[in-house]
Amino acid sequence: MKVSRREFLKYCTASAAALGLGLGDLQRLEAALASSGAPTLIWLHGSGCQGDSVSFLNLFSDDFALPGSVLTLADVLITHVNLAYHTVVMASAAQTAVTMANQAKRKGGYVLVLEGGVPTAFGGRACIIATDGGRELTYQQAIMNLAGGAAAVVCVGTCASFGGIPMSGPTPAEANPTQVVSCKDAVLSIDPAKLVINIPGCPTHPEWVAWVVVQLILGNVPALDAFNRPQTLFGNKTVDPHMGNIHENCPRNPNYGGNPELATTFGQDNRCLQNLGCRGPTTFSNCPIRKWHAGENGPINWCVDGNAPCIGCVEPDFPGGDFYNP
Repeated sequence: MKVSRREFLKYCTASAAALGLGLGDLQRLEAALASSGAPTLIWLHGSGCQGDSVSFLNLFSDDFALPGSVLTLADVLITHVNLAYHTVVMASAAQTAVTMANQAKRKGGYVLVLEGGVPTAFGGRACIIATDGGRELTYQQAIMNLAGGAAAVVCVGTCASFGGIPMSGPTPAEANPTQVVSCKDAVLSIDPAKLVINIPGCPTHPEWVAWVVVQLILGNVPALDAFNRPQTLFGNKTVDPHMGNIHENCPRNPNYGGNPELATTFGQDNRCLQNLGCRGPTTFSNCPIRKWHAGENGPINWCVDGNAPCIGCVEPDFPGGDFYNP
C-alpha cells in the first residue's frame, strides 16, 4: 500500500493526541518516514503466549482508524517502517525469513523488538525460534547475535520486560524450570550500555508500542523509570508515588467527592475494588486515561470499568501473589 504525504499528514493530525505529537513532531515525523532511512524492526518471539503480538495486531483493525483518518497505525508501522522479521505477520518463511533478518543485521542500526522471556537452561534449547543454514537457532542465541548491532532494544510485554509468567511458579522447586530471564537482563549482560526500553503489560497496550516506535523514529530517547519503562506511559514511582498510579488516577477512587463506598462484593458498579484485591495502589500506567477496547470514538473501557480489579500486570513482580484477594 502506497500512502501519499498528504494522506499520511492527515492521519498524523487525527491521531496526534493518541501519540502525544505536537506540530513540530508531526513535521519531523513526516520527513523521517518519507526518507529512505526509515527504521528497520526485527521482532523476535521467545517464551510467552504471543498475546502482545495479538494486541498489537488490533492496530490492523478498522476500529483503530480514528475519525477523519484514512490510515490506521498499522499503515504507518507496515508501510513506513521496514518490519524485516515478525513470525506472525511476515509473508516469507524458513530460510528466506531468516535471511531478511540477517540482511538487517549486516546493515545495522535496526530496532530489535523482543517478546517473551529468555530460557537459559539446556543451552537455551527450550526455545528454538528458527533454523539458519541448517542449524537450530535458540531465542537466547538470536538475542546475542542481534543485540549488539541494534540502535535500541524494545521489550514488548511483561514476559520480555520482567520474566512474567514463564519465570514464575508456586514453589521454588516448581518455578522456572527453563531458567527464564527477562530480555532486559539478557541484553544488558551482553552490552550494559545498550538502550533497552520496557513496555510491560499482559498484554501490553498496542498504542504504547506505537508511541515508543514513533519516539524512536523521531530520534527521541524517552525518559525511563528505574524499571526501564517510559515515564510518559508509566510514571516514575521512585520519584513521584502519584504520577501514573492506577489508584490515584482511577475514577472510582473513594477520595474523590461524590464517589460511593468501597465495593464489598464483585459486580458493584462504580465502587473502588481495593478491598477485593485490586492492585491499583501499587501499579503504575496510564490505563485509566488511555483505556482499551476500541469503540466508535476510540478506546472505551479498561479492566476496572469492567468491574475487574487491576492485577498489576505492568509491574516487575507480576504475577506474584493471589488475585482477587485482599
